[in-house]
Amino acid sequence: MLKTNKRPVFLNLLQIRFPLTAIASILHRIAGVLMIFSIPFLIYLFELSLRNEGSFMTMSNLLQQPWVSLLMYVLLWAISHHFFAGIRYFMVDFEWISGRSASRLSAVIVIVLALSVPALVFIRNLI
Repeated sequence: MLKTNKRPVFLNLLQIRFPLTAIASILHRIAGVLMIFSIPFLIYLFELSLRNEGSFMTMSNLLQQPWVSLLMYVLLWAISHHFFAGIRYFMVDFEWISGRSASRLSAVIVIVLALSVPALVFIRNLI
Protein backbone atom coordinates (compact mmCIF):
# COMPACT_ATOMS: atom_id res chain seq x y z
CA MET A 1 0.00 0.00 0.00
CA LEU A 2 1.38 3.37 -1.09
CA LYS A 3 1.21 6.04 1.59
CA THR A 4 0.60 9.62 0.38
CA ASN A 5 2.04 12.56 2.22
CA LYS A 6 -0.70 14.93 3.45
CA ARG A 7 1.71 17.50 4.86
CA PRO A 8 1.46 21.07 3.54
CA VAL A 9 3.97 22.08 0.90
CA PHE A 10 6.01 25.23 1.38
CA LEU A 11 5.76 27.42 -1.72
CA ASN A 12 8.31 30.13 -2.24
CA LEU A 13 6.30 32.82 -4.04
CA LEU A 14 9.50 34.55 -5.16
CA GLN A 15 10.49 31.50 -7.21
CA ILE A 16 7.14 31.00 -8.94
CA ARG A 17 6.92 32.61 -12.37
CA PHE A 18 3.54 34.26 -12.58
CA PRO A 19 1.85 35.01 -15.91
CA LEU A 20 1.39 38.67 -16.83
CA THR A 21 -2.34 38.50 -16.13
CA ALA A 22 -1.62 37.37 -12.56
CA ILE A 23 0.96 40.14 -12.12
CA ALA A 24 -1.58 42.72 -13.34
CA SER A 25 -4.15 41.31 -10.91
CA ILE A 26 -1.74 41.37 -7.96
CA LEU A 27 -0.68 44.93 -8.81
CA HIS A 28 -4.36 45.92 -9.02
CA ARG A 29 -4.87 44.71 -5.47
CA ILE A 30 -1.68 46.38 -4.21
CA ALA A 31 -2.76 49.64 -5.87
CA GLY A 32 -6.14 49.45 -4.15
CA VAL A 33 -4.55 48.90 -0.75
CA LEU A 34 -2.11 51.80 -1.29
CA MET A 35 -4.97 54.10 -2.23
CA ILE A 36 -6.94 53.15 0.88
CA PHE A 37 -3.95 53.65 3.20
CA SER A 38 -3.11 57.01 1.61
CA ILE A 39 -6.52 58.53 2.34
CA PRO A 40 -5.64 59.85 5.86
CA PHE A 41 -2.45 61.48 4.55
CA LEU A 42 -4.29 63.08 1.63
CA ILE A 43 -7.03 64.36 3.95
CA TYR A 44 -4.32 65.84 6.19
CA LEU A 45 -2.71 67.60 3.20
CA PHE A 46 -6.10 68.87 2.05
CA GLU A 47 -6.92 70.18 5.53
CA LEU A 48 -3.54 71.93 5.72
CA SER A 49 -4.11 73.58 2.37
CA LEU A 50 -7.46 75.02 3.44
CA ARG A 51 -6.73 76.15 7.02
CA ASN A 52 -4.84 79.39 6.38
CA GLU A 53 -1.95 80.81 4.37
CA GLY A 54 0.70 79.63 6.82
CA SER A 55 -0.54 76.07 6.84
CA PHE A 56 -0.76 76.17 3.04
CA MET A 57 2.93 77.07 2.94
CA THR A 58 3.63 74.23 5.39
CA MET A 59 1.80 71.83 3.08
CA SER A 60 3.66 73.20 0.08
CA ASN A 61 7.01 72.76 1.84
CA LEU A 62 6.03 69.25 2.88
CA LEU A 63 5.30 68.33 -0.73
CA GLN A 64 8.81 69.52 -1.68
CA GLN A 65 10.40 66.85 0.52
CA PRO A 66 11.92 64.00 -1.55
CA TRP A 67 10.23 61.20 0.38
CA VAL A 68 6.82 62.88 0.08
CA SER A 69 7.42 63.46 -3.62
CA LEU A 70 8.28 59.77 -4.05
CA LEU A 71 5.17 58.84 -2.08
CA MET A 72 3.06 61.01 -4.37
CA TYR A 73 4.53 59.36 -7.49
CA VAL A 74 3.81 55.92 -6.02
CA LEU A 75 0.27 57.05 -5.26
CA LEU A 76 -0.09 58.38 -8.80
CA TRP A 77 1.05 54.98 -10.09
CA ALA A 78 -1.48 53.26 -7.80
CA ILE A 79 -4.34 55.46 -9.01
CA SER A 80 -3.43 55.08 -12.68
CA HIS A 81 -2.91 51.31 -12.41
CA HIS A 82 -6.15 50.84 -10.54
CA PHE A 83 -7.97 52.94 -13.13
CA PHE A 84 -6.58 51.16 -16.20
CA ALA A 85 -6.90 47.71 -14.62
CA GLY A 86 -10.48 48.52 -13.67
CA ILE A 87 -11.25 49.34 -17.30
CA ARG A 88 -9.56 46.08 -18.33
CA TYR A 89 -11.64 44.03 -15.85
CA PHE A 90 -14.77 45.84 -17.01
CA MET A 91 -13.97 44.80 -20.59
CA VAL A 92 -13.26 41.23 -19.46
CA ASP A 93 -16.59 41.09 -17.60
CA PHE A 94 -18.45 42.10 -20.74
CA GLU A 95 -16.39 39.58 -22.72
CA TRP A 96 -14.92 42.25 -24.96
CA ILE A 97 -11.56 40.71 -24.08
CA SER A 98 -11.48 36.93 -24.30
CA GLY A 99 -8.78 34.43 -24.92
CA ARG A 100 -5.30 34.01 -23.59
CA SER A 101 -3.47 36.25 -26.04
CA ALA A 102 -5.96 39.13 -25.69
CA SER A 103 -5.79 38.88 -21.90
CA ARG A 104 -2.00 38.89 -21.97
CA LEU A 105 -1.91 41.87 -24.32
CA SER A 106 -4.39 43.84 -22.22
CA ALA A 107 -2.35 43.11 -19.07
CA VAL A 108 0.79 44.43 -20.78
CA ILE A 109 -1.09 47.54 -21.92
CA VAL A 110 -2.35 48.18 -18.37
CA ILE A 111 1.13 47.81 -16.86
CA VAL A 112 2.73 50.06 -19.48
CA LEU A 113 0.05 52.75 -19.22
CA ALA A 114 0.17 52.70 -15.43
CA LEU A 115 3.94 53.16 -15.44
CA SER A 116 3.85 55.83 -18.13
CA VAL A 117 1.52 58.21 -16.28
CA PRO A 118 3.86 58.90 -13.32
CA ALA A 119 6.85 58.88 -15.69
CA LEU A 120 5.24 61.56 -17.86
CA VAL A 121 4.36 63.65 -14.80
CA PHE A 122 7.94 63.29 -13.54
CA ILE A 123 9.34 64.38 -16.90
CA ARG A 124 6.86 67.26 -17.01
CA ASN A 125 8.03 68.42 -13.57
CA LEU A 126 11.64 68.36 -14.70
CA ILE A 127 10.95 70.72 -17.61
